[in-house]
Amino acid sequence: MRIFIYREPGVELNLASIAGYLAGNGARVELRGSFFSRFANLQEAAGKIAGMRISDPSRPAVEEEPLYGEVKYELRVLRGEARPGGVVYDGFLLQSYMRSLLPRQEVGLDKLHLSVTPRLLATFDEDDRRYHLRAIILGYPAIISTSGIVEAPAKPKEFYLQRRLLGEDALAEARIKQKLREKLLDYGDPRMDEVLKGYALQALFYQLFGEAFCESTRCRLYNAHWQEELLAAQLSQPELCEKHKKMLERWRSTPP
Repeated sequence: MRIFIYREPGVELNLASIAGYLAGNGARVELRGSFFSRFANLQEAAGKIAGMRISDPSRPAVEEEPLYGEVKYELRVLRGEARPGGVVYDGFLLQSYMRSLLPRQEVGLDKLHLSVTPRLLATFDEDDRRYHLRAIILGYPAIISTSGIVEAPAKPKEFYLQRRLLGEDALAEARIKQKLREKLLDYGDPRMDEVLKGYALQALFYQLFGEAFCESTRCRLYNAHWQEELLAAQLSQPELCEKHKKMLERWRSTPP
C-alpha cells in the first residue's frame, strides 16, 4: 500500500509525524504539497470549488455558477494567500472533483490519496434532510478537514451551558474553553497531530477493508460525536480494539 498525503495551504500540522505513524503501520508514505497545485489548473479549480459552497443547509447543493468575487477568493485560498474561514463546502462534490483530476497511473486499490485541508466540509443526510459538518470524507481520495475535527464533534455539555450563562462573546468563550481545555479540542491545540493520526488510520482501514469505524470508545476507529469522546479514543491506550488490531496485524504480515 502506497499512501500519498497532500497538504493544502493553511494546514500547519506536523504531517511528517502522521506519515511516520502510517509508515510504522506497514504503508509506504509520500508527503506531497497541495493536491490542486499538483493535478489542476488553479484558476479552473477555483471556479469549480466556488460552485460547491453550501448556501442552504436544508437542501442538497448543486454545482452552480459562482460569482466573480467567490472565484477570486478561492484562487487566493489555493495560492495560500487567504484562509478558508466561515465557508462550508459539499464534501462529496469536492471529493468527486478531486477524483476526476487523478491521472490513471495514480489510481489503484494499492494507492491511497489522503488530502488534509482547512476547509469546512459537510455532507447531506437524507434522514433529517440537512447538512452535517464532517471531520473526514472517506473514499477516493480521502479528505480530512482540520476545521471539521474542531467543529464537527460537539463540545462538552458544560461548554454550551456556561456559554448561555456567561454570554456568547469571544472573551467569554475563550475563558470557557480554557476552563474546559482537557475536554475539548480547539484550533492550535498541540493534541491535534495525534488526533489526525486516528483519522488517517480510518482512511487506511476504509481503503483496505471497506470499514473505518468501531463501536469501542477506546479504539482509534471510534466514530466520535463528542470532542470528549474523540480525545479519549485518540489519546488512550491501547490504540486499537482487539478486532481491528488483529486485522491490521494480518494485513501487515501478508506478503506483498
